[in-house]
Order: sequence, then structure tokens, then C-alpha cells
Amino acid sequence: AGAFAFLLDNPTKQGIYFGEDAGMLGSPQTNFTLINENLAKGFGLAGFAQVNYKLNEKFELIAGVRQDFEKKELSVEGTYLDNGSGDNMVIYPEASTDRNFSAFSPKLGAIYFPNDAASVFLTFSKGYRAGGISSLGSDAESNPPLRFYQPEYSSNVEAGWKQSFVANRVYVALTAFYTRVSDVQVPTLIMPDAITVVQNTGKLDSKGFEFEYVDQSFKNLQVDYRLGYTHARFKDWKTSNDNSTDDYSGNRQVFTPDVTSVLGAQYEYPVSKNLRVSLRGEWMYFGQQYFDVANTIGQSSYHLLNAKAGVSFKNFELYFWMRNLTDTRYIDYAYDFGAVHLADPKTSGVTFRTKFFHGLRRR
Repeated sequence: AGAFAFLLDNPTKQGIYFGEDAGMLGSPQTNFTLINENLAKGFGLAGFAQVNYKLNEKFELIAGVRQDFEKKELSVEGTYLDNGSGDNMVIYPEASTDRNFSAFSPKLGAIYFPNDAASVFLTFSKGYRAGGISSLGSDAESNPPLRFYQPEYSSNVEAGWKQSFVANRVYVALTAFYTRVSDVQVPTLIMPDAITVVQNTGKLDSKGFEFEYVDQSFKNLQVDYRLGYTHARFKDWKTSNDNSTDDYSGNRQVFTPDVTSVLGAQYEYPVSKNLRVSLRGEWMYFGQQYFDVANTIGQSSYHLLNAKAGVSFKNFELYFWMRNLTDTRYIDYAYDFGAVHLADPKTSGVTFRTKFFHGLRRR
């Protein structure tokens, strides 16, 4: 059982300057600044608990609950500043609104143990993301502030199998999942303010599987492999745009590669009782993904190679590492208006870590 709480106090004041070429954005005036103030406040509370009950040596039941509550407040005001004369004029008077969001999210499941080294499980759970309030930008007519967007809800089903082999030195797990999300919250970046406007769409179906393999049967060597496949598609999503209708039904979810794969091998050699030398290499694969809901800005699959070597002595660790050894060029993230940000090139570094506290010894 546990509890969670937070307080939000997020005042922002942003000026958007329009110079001599402001007419390119359809403005009849030039050389002015629109000053937008958005004062966001609020708090959130959550309580959660889970109980696992063992019926017998073969079956175990799972029951969990979570209760969320959030209060969100937003105050906005817009000012026009003439950069030539220095005069200020309020063009969007101060206004505010607030809203409460809450949800009850249950979880149910069962685990079957065919033997001491294996288990099969099935779970169902509900997910929740609170709604919110839209901010004030430079174009309050096209994107009016203080609009509410609704919470996002999901229903999730997972089924899987886990088993150990070779005296628990080899571990294998396979999990399948299906998720149905309703009132999907999709963020859109509004320019030139660079503010994010969230809208609720239709539904999203996401299904796939995850595979995990860990092998420690070799002396001082561990080999691990993880594979994931995701088939996520929007459902029943149509929007009106310039007297036309855009149908995004069947489009893929943003920032979601269809395949992810990680293969790693780590060798550790004990030089003495307290000194260990280790070396690790990783091969990572990311499948095709998209960065906008229209699926026009995408990225094909790519590979990354990482390496790490170091020593550990008692409470100290020192590692030299390199990421993206082949200097692969790929997109880190992109915006729906076309701008992209490239990820880091080949990067190397040093990490030093020490431990000061090892916990209390139970007497």
C-alpha cells in the first residue's frame, strides 16, 4: 500500500516578438510583442494498494486498487506591446478557470505455478491520465485558452509465462498484451509560441508481445536479450481542417517503434575479493516509427552499438563508456510542423559512483 501527492505552482510569462515581416503570419501590424501570462496551480493525491492471496501451492490471486484526485487551476492574461511607442494594451483580460479530475482504477489477476521454476499469469487493469486546461497563446481566436480536455482511460490485459532453467541460471519470459485507450490525449505544438495544445481523439488499440532471455550459465559471463513488438493504431478518429475532413483511423501511434531489440553481453572477472573488472557490449535495434499523427514525419529502422568497461572496488565504481559507436545519424524527436532534432552522435564519457549507506542490518 502507498500514497502519492504533489503540488503545482507554474507561472509562465512569454513574449512573442513580431518584426517587420509579421505580415507573413497574416498580421497587419509590425514591430510589436504579444505577452502571454499563464499561471497554473493545482495539486494531486493518490492512494493505492495491492494484495496477493495464495489459494494453495499452485494458484495465487491478485487484487489491487488506486484512487486518484487532481485539482487544476489556470489564470491567463494577454498584453499587446508596441515596440515603437512602448505602449501596453490588454487584449485578453485576465480570466481563470479550474476543474477537478478523479478516477478509480482496479486491477485483478491470477498466477498459476505448474512447478517450482515456472509461472503463468493473467491480469486485467484500468489506467488513467487526468485531463487539463489549454493555455493562452498569440492566436487566441484560433486556439482559445481555458478550454478543457478530458481524461484518458485505458483497459489493459496481460498474459505471460516465466520459467527458469539450468539451476536458475537461465531465465525466459514471454508476455502478450492488449490495451484499448479511449479519449486519447494527443499534443499538438502551436507556432510561433511553441505552446502545446492537447486534444482528445477517438480510440487507440495497442497489442503486441515482449520476450526476455537471461543466460548466466557461463562462468563470469552474462548474456541477455530483450525483444518487443507493438502494433498500435488509432481508431475512429476524424478531424475537420479547412473545409475538409482528415481521417487518421488506422494511423500509427507517435513515438512508438514497431520493434525494439536489445542484445547485451557482460563479462566480469574477480581479480580479488574486493576488486572486479567488467566489460559490456550492447547492440540495440529500433524499428520504424512516426513523430506526427498524420504519419508523414517518420524514421526507418536503425541500429546502435554501445560499450562499457570499468572496475569496482568495495564501495567505488569507475567506468569508461561509449554510446553510438558507429556514429549513426537518427532523429531524437520531431514536431508535426516539420522541425526535427537529431540524436547525439558518437559519445564517450566516464562515470564514477560511490556508496555511502548500505541500509540497516536486521537483528
